[in-house]
Amino acid sequence: MKADVGSVIKLDFKVYRDEYTGVEVIRLSDGVRDTIHPYFTRNSMDEKGEKLLCISNRTGWWQLYLINLREMTMTQLTRDANVRGGCLSYDGRKAYYWDGRILKSVDTETFENDILYIVPEGFNPVDLSISRDNRYLAFGYCEIINLSTVKGKIYSGMLECLYRRPRSLVLRLDLAEGEILPLWGESEWISHININPVNPDEVMFCHEGPWHLVQRLWIVKASTHEVYPLLPTKRYIERAGHEFFTSRGRVVAQFAKRATPVSTEWTSYDVFLNTDGSGIRMFRYPYIAPAHIKSRDDEKVSVGDKAYPSPSFKEGDSFIALIIYEGEEALIKPLCRHDSSWINQNSHPHPIFTPDYKSVVFTSDKEGVCNIYLAYVDDMF
Repeated sequence: MKADVGSVIKLDFKVYRDEYTGVEVIRLSDGVRDTIHPYFTRNSMDEKGEKLLCISNRTGWWQLYLINLREMTMTQLTRDANVRGGCLSYDGRKAYYWDGRILKSVDTETFENDILYIVPEGFNPVDLSISRDNRYLAFGYCEIINLSTVKGKIYSGMLECLYRRPRSLVLRLDLAEGEILPLWGESEWISHININPVNPDEVMFCHEGPWHLVQRLWIVKASTHEVYPLLPTKRYIERAGHEFFTSRGRVVAQFAKRATPVSTEWTSYDVFLNTDGSGIRMFRYPYIAPAHIKSRDDEKVSVGDKAYPSPSFKEGDSFIALIIYEGEEALIKPLCRHDSSWINQNSHPHPIFTPDYKSVVFTSDKEGVCNIYLAYVDDMF
């Protein structure tokens, strides 16, 4: 399929009612090959909720596109050889992404493209996160190592990579000054790099690996290079991960604990806390927790990609969940079916709220290819 930067595709949104909950759901993309939204920790919508950054391989190669929800169009933003990831500025004017080891930006209106940084040879780029004032980008890079235990299954090489301890570096780029600042580096597998949207002096990162074997959450301060663990966990019996910032600068993570290192029974929680470790709020799941969550700023409701409201509910892996925080519990309410296969990262639903919290965006491959869907949360309240 031939296409180029600036090509506009007119979309015919498919609207239907969820067969289980009756919630209205819209398929935003058109089913031409795979279309997904960026990883749930990265900003992918403008503040007005009118533009949604997405990634599609409809031309045979992964490229960035911008869906205009008002005009029902999808505009191609890039034409590069190795597009990875991506995030959108909060004003919707710039998209940032990796083309192999090259960090680039593209203007979403003029399509002007700039090179911002190049990762050294022998390393892979890690993540991309933008501050709410659109001035700073946080990211990193990690040493490329040849793994002997990868078996073609997701995460199969995780333990080997953890114990090989590849060299990693966390960086922050000042887009106004063009200054690149290394913040922290060590011989650890670092990922999940996120900048505090309201205090860009603080960057969160994680030590990657099986969550019960690592101290996962860390904060580094750009002004002083101070580094400290956040939400300390007891090895073997506690775990935390899928951390992100709310737009108010609070940290949210999924946490679980068990009685012994060999127990298979975990009690799961959602945790909210400040970047200095204070102000902790924990909400316990009575049953199975979602795989990924994203919360509202008022810390009353989250959205997740598995929904188990009761022990008798057997299809929870196929549902998007609304998580209602009441007292000290995280209660589940199915929002709609996603019916994704979970076969790889592209097919993970990774639900996110729209900026007004009235809708939820998620990915599913239930129609044979990955598409982006939007479900109306307002229908549930």
